[in-house]
Amino acid sequence: MPEGPEIHRAAAQLRKALVGRTLLSVGGEHPAVAGRLDGWVGREVDAVEARSKAMLIHVGEQVLYSHNQLYGRWTVNRATTAPRNWKRSLRVELVNDQHACRLWSASDVMLMDTWEVNGHPYIAQLGPDVADLRTTVAEVRVHLEEARFQRRGLAGLLLDQRFLAGVGNYLRSEILFEAGVDPSRRLGHLNAGEKDALAEAAVAITHRAYHQKGVTVEQDAYDTMRGLGVARRSARHFVFHRDGMPCHRCQSTVVHGRVGGRRLDACPTCQT
Repeated sequence: MPEGPEIHRAAAQLRKALVGRTLLSVGGEHPAVAGRLDGWVGREVDAVEARSKAMLIHVGEQVLYSHNQLYGRWTVNRATTAPRNWKRSLRVELVNDQHACRLWSASDVMLMDTWEVNGHPYIAQLGPDVADLRTTVAEVRVHLEEARFQRRGLAGLLLDQRFLAGVGNYLRSEILFEAGVDPSRRLGHLNAGEKDALAEAAVAITHRAYHQKGVTVEQDAYDTMRGLGVARRSARHFVFHRDGMPCHRCQSTVVHGRVGGRRLDACPTCQT
């Protein structure tokens, strides 16, 4: 499933392709919007935004909401380029004189009025969106003190979008490594310095993943490892998908575990 940085980068692509341009044709194949987007033809797209893993496209007083879930994906092509012939279902198509933007295979799509957005069940419960480049460490740090989270274990808590929106599986492992925190600990057991480190890591790692297209290590380190033949999925991270390999910082062997059926990798020495 795409995580926050991937959705925010997709939003930036859609924004560049759509905002301020008049829609010449619109298609809605998903049952929730079929026939309901016809009124968008001849109108301009006002805004495109991501909120955690949700995409919002604004036209007038209406908003097209989509959440990729496991298989959804937005593509942006020249208007003259034919759609790809692949095993995905077309859900939405927005075409102007320059570009064709298409949503494929997403299962969660709906059309709502602008005033309904903040009350949407997914959006209403989101914590600070660490994939949003406007989110600050200070905002995240304040959120870490909320009483409802203190008894929760960090391994599960970091996948809860009410805690930090936009964090998924690879970011969870990378944030905990950068913060130097054992995934088995509870939030309320961290001291003030450890919470500071967690807030700083959540913002720094996620923003780096946005700027570097999913790479959470420094770019020069990634380039060096790729040059040595290390596979992308292992070269791009500090610990995620690096089980059995030496930690970049202390050379201890990265260990692999599973929490809630999902991968969680960590360094037993750096994370205490």
